[in-house]
Amino acid sequence: MKSVIFFLGKGGVGKTTSSVSLAYYLAKKDKSVYLASVDPAHNICDIVADKPFKGAKNIFGRLYAEEIDVEQYLKDFVHKTTRQMKETYRYLQIINLDRMLDVMKYSPGMEEYAIMYALEDKIKNNSNKDYIIIDTPPTGLMLKIFALPFTSKMWIEKLVEWRKKIIDLRGAISNINKEAIDKELAIKEEDDKVLKELGIQLETIDFMVNLFQDTDKTKTVIVLNQDMLSVNESKKIIEALKFMKIPLNMILLNKKGMIEDSVDIKNNFKDTTVRDVPFFKSGLPSTEDMINSCKDWVKVLIDE
Repeated sequence: MKSVIFFLGKGGVGKTTSSVSLAYYLAKKDKSVYLASVDPAHNICDIVADKPFKGAKNIFGRLYAEEIDVEQYLKDFVHKTTRQMKETYRYLQIINLDRMLDVMKYSPGMEEYAIMYALEDKIKNNSNKDYIIIDTPPTGLMLKIFALPFTSKMWIEKLVEWRKKIIDLRGAISNINKEAIDKELAIKEEDDKVLKELGIQLETIDFMVNLFQDTDKTKTVIVLNQDMLSVNESKKIIEALKFMKIPLNMILLNKKGMIEDSVDIKNNFKDTTVRDVPFFKSGLPSTEDMINSCKDWVKVLIDE
């Protein structure tokens, strides 16, 4: 895998068209490409003029596209988590843990976790491709997904630290009175199910953190239009990416010429490479139109 390329921006600016265009361009160069959308408002099918499909589908050359079923990942994530927690904490059934866990899917942040795990799964399973291109949800949700591994890493590392202290205390108590500790409770780190599960979660978190901050493999593109709403939201994205030390490679001004040049895009983003994509007056661009539209900006991302 040479690169994972994320297309970011507010809703409706043309992230999907831009990501599909790059995917077509690379496929025409005989590169193997996996294009995925994690935007709940999937529209890759509309752009490639295909009927909705499930799973990855070969749509052009060595290009495979997929509109990831985030809802299914959410169901799987909740099912797996509740099953593990019910097994791990069987001794707490007296407090009606079943009912507490069954409403977990309604908890804040669950959608973001589902998308994060979907991304990890799809990126790992397509690591044999030359390029992976990700069409993302609008700004608010995607920034939460980017931030999630970083905040989760801090929490899990602290939980591991606390858990080890609990196990140490159990061991000390057991040395004094073995009957004082329930047989289901681990007194050694290697026997503790909770500590083992935290370790598994940390592996996923570390994979995503390392991926997002990998300046060699990870590329990010902010797509915007020539209006102040796009500009202001893009500035928020840039600020967030800097804070998380995630590389930003390019600003892509989409639909150039659709409206008057009332906003000076290049002056607003002096420290970032800015490239233009013309407005297609004919409506939905053809495959050839999309491939040609990449020629002026693809070299910012790809060493050909």
